[in-house]
Amino acid sequence: MTTQHNHDLANTDTAEQTRKEAILQAAIEYFGTLGFYGTSLQKIATKVGLTKAGVLHYVGSKEGLLSLALAGTYDVQTDDITQRYQAMEQPHLPAMLREIVAVNAKRPMLVHMFSTLSAEAINPDHPAHEYFQQREKRGLSDLHSIQWQVPKGVDVVATCSAAYCAMDGMQLRWLRNPELNLTAMWQSIEQVLFPEPLWSDFK
Repeated sequence: MTTQHNHDLANTDTAEQTRKEAILQAAIEYFGTLGFYGTSLQKIATKVGLTKAGVLHYVGSKEGLLSLALAGTYDVQTDDITQRYQAMEQPHLPAMLREIVAVNAKRPMLVHMFSTLSAEAINPDHPAHEYFQQREKRGLSDLHSIQWQVPKGVDVVATCSAAYCAMDGMQLRWLRNPELNLTAMWQSIEQVLFPEPLWSDFK
């Protein structure tokens, strides 16, 4: 195999990856603004300069693209944070939640997509219905499995559940009011979920 042939293969791989990334970004935008049902593969194809068949070549199906946008993209960064805290000895819950908020503050388009699809997927027939049901169960299970260092008498399960709900609600409010600062919003919620002086040594 010649050096030129290797070079050509590398260029082909790069081009394929670039096209797939463009398709994914278009899907994230449209899923966020139009939802799954309002988004057509033809819209995405037109956006990225391909045919519908060309888009299917890269993602297999519209449902496959949905999975790539959610589990394959949205969850990746936050799952890394969770896994890191699972490996720690008695970490602090507020610190982990603060990291997740910091990640989401930098990716409003993905948060928009997630929130739109989450609401749409309340319908049991929605292709992401099972994903969202299982994601919430898995997320809370992961939080509950960590040996958090918390103040005496604090109900960890109840606190994690409240934080989970607060974060979802906060993100919806942020999307409706993009001039707001997500990090500052979470700081206000922290004062309620983790009040001083009870949590002073655990943040």
